[in-house]
Amino acid sequence: MNTDQLRELLPITRDRIYMNTGWAGPTPTTSLRRMAETLEQEALVGPASARGVALDREANRAAAAAAAGLLGAAEDDVILTHSTREGVNVVIYGMDWKPGDELLICDLEHPALTTPAKVVAERMGVSVKSAPIATMSTFDESLNLVKSEMTDRTKLVALSHIQFTCGLRLPIGEITEAAHAAGVPVLVDGAQSVGQIAVNVTDLGCDFYTMSGQKWPMGPVGTGALYVNPDRRDMLEPLFSTNALEAERVGFRRGALGRFSLVSNSPGLAACLTESLRIISEIGIDRIEAHAMNLGNMLRHRASMIKGCELLSTTDQESACGLVTLGLDGWPPEDLVSTLQDRFNIVGRTVHGPDGVRFSTHYFNTASEVDKVAEVLERLAAEGYRAQG
Repeated sequence: MNTDQLRELLPITRDRIYMNTGWAGPTPTTSLRRMAETLEQEALVGPASARGVALDREANRAAAAAAAGLLGAAEDDVILTHSTREGVNVVIYGMDWKPGDELLICDLEHPALTTPAKVVAERMGVSVKSAPIATMSTFDESLNLVKSEMTDRTKLVALSHIQFTCGLRLPIGEITEAAHAAGVPVLVDGAQSVGQIAVNVTDLGCDFYTMSGQKWPMGPVGTGALYVNPDRRDMLEPLFSTNALEAERVGFRRGALGRFSLVSNSPGLAACLTESLRIISEIGIDRIEAHAMNLGNMLRHRASMIKGCELLSTTDQESACGLVTLGLDGWPPEDLVSTLQDRFNIVGRTVHGPDGVRFSTHYFNTASEVDKVAEVLERLAAEGYRAQG
């Protein structure tokens, strides 16, 4: 499937330049159709009939298998979640924290990580350390900063593979190797990585990896998945139960990890996610990664030529990706985002730390769209900022 063929499945591309996949990607019409067909079938046979239950189980099994394939994991090591954040919480709240234990994150993290970190600090006396990784850090700098913050009290390293504010890619494989050498497990937030870059949890060696279905995989909101290394399963207690209680449960469980599932998953959403992941697989993640990176490089280069435009994302090719954050002299990010959407039909998003507007370049985006964004930014820089309203 080439870019034009994918764009045919995404109505938003007809009259918008959509560069906000890092928040939520557009869902292909074939995926939406698969969701509707599944829900119609469920309504026809009855959700709690034998056929309805079988439909639900098969839809969820297929989605978990598709997610496992994208993660390079065995199907039995992956469960469906409703978001990346849910997977993070399953791991962090599932660990046996003691007062004085340390949780290591970094300064650029999303609230999906910083919020549970603050909660275990308040409730359980955990010390949260934050590696001061800068937006322009190289692989070696990021690795060395994480290593320097680890101590003999570090119980978990939890980091995003790609940082949401600026698109900084971390050397997760090398960080995991260093953490394991110190006997520390690693949790990876893959919200901005899965569906954008090639991910293989076996090669990375990480212990836990959580992904979103709604972002780069172009699935529906309310979907995601969590990988748990089989050697680490007994490290976690189920969030709403216990391992002992789950061992006594009789009946269907979604594989060995079923005890960690929080609530039921809609078969319609699961079917929609499966179709979106099939499309990702058909295109090929290596092609998607190369395309996103090429467009990201193009936007970084064009932005660097605009007077008054500040590039807030790294240009280091090991650490960069298809997320690009920019600032425009005098323009508050919120007003720049609304101006881009209202006047020019360009969809980005505001971020803070660094403060700017973030653009996501996916496989369905084009070089001509990048040119248009650059032209508009140049025009707005020349116009200067005028307070809205």
